[in-house]
Amino acid sequence: MSDNTDTPSEQDKTDKDTLSGQDEDESPPRMTTKLFGISDTIKTLSSLGVEKTKVNPAQGLIMGWQATAYLAFAAFLAWMIMFSVATDLSYGLGQFLAFAVFGFSALVLVILYGSNLVTGDYMTAGIAMMTQRSRWREVLWEWSITHSGHWMAGFVIGWMIIIGAGQAGPVGSDLMGILAGIGEKKVNELTWDQLFYRGIFANWLIAMGVWGAYRTKEIFSKILLIGIPVSVFFAIGFEHSIVNHFALAAGIWAGGDYTWGEAWFNNLVPVTLGNIIGAMILQGMVYWYVGGMQVWLGPGKWKKPHGTYRDLLIAIRDTGTLMLFFVGMAPLMAGSIFLFVVEPALGITPGNGSQNWIEPVGIMIYLTGTALLVKRFMPRKWFKIPES
Repeated sequence: MSDNTDTPSEQDKTDKDTLSGQDEDESPPRMTTKLFGISDTIKTLSSLGVEKTKVNPAQGLIMGWQATAYLAFAAFLAWMIMFSVATDLSYGLGQFLAFAVFGFSALVLVILYGSNLVTGDYMTAGIAMMTQRSRWREVLWEWSITHSGHWMAGFVIGWMIIIGAGQAGPVGSDLMGILAGIGEKKVNELTWDQLFYRGIFANWLIAMGVWGAYRTKEIFSKILLIGIPVSVFFAIGFEHSIVNHFALAAGIWAGGDYTWGEAWFNNLVPVTLGNIIGAMILQGMVYWYVGGMQVWLGPGKWKKPHGTYRDLLIAIRDTGTLMLFFVGMAPLMAGSIFLFVVEPALGITPGNGSQNWIEPVGIMIYLTGTALLVKRFMPRKWFKIPES
């Protein structure tokens, strides 16, 4: 009697033939790497991060300057609206309008106009490092030179708005008092642990905005996905180091009771550390892991079906090394030098005597110099953009 079913030996032969025709890439992964298209977004942000690490010094400074300029204009307008509306109508309405204005202008301008915001690069360049397309020293270079441009714009534009243009608006000295008070609270009242956690939350939300921007190609959708989390961060009052570059400078130019060294040591050290953790680890590394710990092997080649826990350990090691080097080299060392060495030597004390150009220019020179020092010891070949 005939049987239409395959015999065990025939079935085994069919299975083997089928498997031999399959590409290794089609083998079932242990992790769902295609979930929500996350792995594709990781690859896009990895490519973006690689390109950012190849900037030359002029590009890094100028693109960092541009980003801070956008944030400064948005923050100053938000504070003017909040104070004016709160005085004339309602404090709650003033806050709502201010937060809406900042959220849908600041990071939207940074991304859609094209500039480098280092707190967004904590995630994008960090992902380039996690996917092993960039080394941690390359990322350190990009963060450092961009950070220098941010600081340059922060204190210069702060002076131009507050002192140069006298752009306090019709509220005059009252607004100057508000700006000084904002700076004094950030420097003199909040503790390191409060600033650290506020820094985590602020840049976690900023990184959400950057992540959302690369999840869609429609401009209106980008604006919404960027603006909503940024509005949340500004509304709650979390701490963003680059916004603070402008806010703390504006506070000093407005007569705030703190020095440049205190601004860096008391505020920017814990806020910067928190910002890195919020963006690079809680947003970037989380999605890199969920997306399968993808690792770049060469042009058009990625480890299939996904990376291994050894790749995760490498990413954790490099992330920790990068974070310690950057925070130690930039805000911690700058704050320590100027607060404990330069200011005592110059006899600088908090108050109006802090309105000097020596310190902010000195900090700018220190930041740019250390960034160029990092670049000096990097092989020239590292600045070539690898093929995708």
